[in-house]
Amino acid sequence: MINQNFRSRFTSLVVASLAAGLVAVVGASPVSAAKIGDECKSKDLYKIEKLASSFIRCEIVKGTSIHSSDPKKKAKFKWTATIESQYILANAEKETIRVDGSSTVYPLAAVAAKYFENSTKSVKKGNGAKVTVGFSGTGGGFEKFCRNETDISNASRAISAKEVAACKATGITYTEVIVANDGLAVVVNKQNTWATSLTMKELNAIWKDGSTITNWKDVRTGFPDVALKLFGAGTDSGTFDSFTEFVNGKAKSVRKSGVQTSEDDNVTVKGVASDKGAMGYFGLSYAQENASKVKLVPLDKGAGAVEPTTATVQNVSYPMARPLYFYVKNASIQTKPAVGAFVQFWVDNLAQISEDAIFVPLTAKQIKALQGGIKAIALIPKVKK
Repeated sequence: MINQNFRSRFTSLVVASLAAGLVAVVGASPVSAAKIGDECKSKDLYKIEKLASSFIRCEIVKGTSIHSSDPKKKAKFKWTATIESQYILANAEKETIRVDGSSTVYPLAAVAAKYFENSTKSVKKGNGAKVTVGFSGTGGGFEKFCRNETDISNASRAISAKEVAACKATGITYTEVIVANDGLAVVVNKQNTWATSLTMKELNAIWKDGSTITNWKDVRTGFPDVALKLFGAGTDSGTFDSFTEFVNGKAKSVRKSGVQTSEDDNVTVKGVASDKGAMGYFGLSYAQENASKVKLVPLDKGAGAVEPTTATVQNVSYPMARPLYFYVKNASIQTKPAVGAFVQFWVDNLAQISEDAIFVPLTAKQIKALQGGIKAIALIPKVKK
């Protein structure tokens, strides 16, 4: 369940950030013909209009969800009263915001980008900011970020010492923002009836460097004689780094043979879904989204098997739980008002964005850290063009 108080908790923070000059106010739009309670369409989500001296926005009706299969909870969209700061954010300058990095964080960033574009284009009457979101992997994203090719770098792990040095060498300074939680899910084919759980030792035996296990019967006594096919993340992915560290105790330490890798998680889904003996891994959100195609496997670190769920990821009882980040370039905040507006919009609407992208919400401790990051961004001096 997403923390419904998240948005209200950030209201004062948003206002303070805006006062610090996070985004410039531009010309006003004509008064809207819509009113509170009117229905709107999903494609219009987060469009914002001025209503006399107040503001309204197309939002998902509370208690409904775009992911619900229950007809009573199927998503509904209506114009809802919103605050002036959201209207100010939507007045961001016409600029292109460049985002790249983690394939796991990609769905979250893509949803945020879509909503922000809808918001700015509604106020600018189609001439709003544009957000491009790529998924070259956490490592690949940091390479672009430190070469000054992007404004924001998504990451499924914290920036490494080597990457810090690379950014420092090119004069890139940045602010780290934690935006959500995710668990790495191990998945098998839907016809797999034997692997009802796996131990971390068994995963290590399968995935360690030099492993030659190619059949399920060699994983555990009693498992059937079925060929084991492995699918995993590409080596530039933060998912790859996290998985190998979780399973083998060292990032990038993994078996080299018999594994099909890709930066595109959909390749893993298709591979596992098409072979009875297949196994793969990727972020929990994507695993839940594809639960009709693959089966999630509970993992045991020694205290019993634990299913990957929102609760077990947040309390870190699930063996492969992790936080997710984005890194925003300070120079972009200084010189491109739209970047600051996008960051603030993402944070201000994080609860709904996380829910729609099927991510695990932040804990109270993480929210405090997030507040610190946003305050730091708000204090970065702006450069007038």
